[in-house]
Amino acid sequence: MMTKRIDNTPPTISSADESLVLSSLEHDQLVGAKKHHIPRRHLNRPELIVLWSLRIYLLFMMAVVAYQVWIAAH
Repeated sequence: MMTKRIDNTPPTISSADESLVLSSLEHDQLVGAKKHHIPRRHLNRPELIVLWSLRIYLLFMMAVVAYQVWIAAH
């Protein structure tokens, strides 16, 4: 006899079940199953400051390396 679920929560899928299903898919089906849109994360102010400072540092270091290569060539 099959019992009915009272709550509306979906049943949990174990990682073993998920890997079994993914291993049985063909290549095109696997690509379609794995391809899903991940929305951009909205960063807060300290995170933005860190990222922009790393970008500026990277540009500065690229200029330093280019200068060193130019000096070494002459």
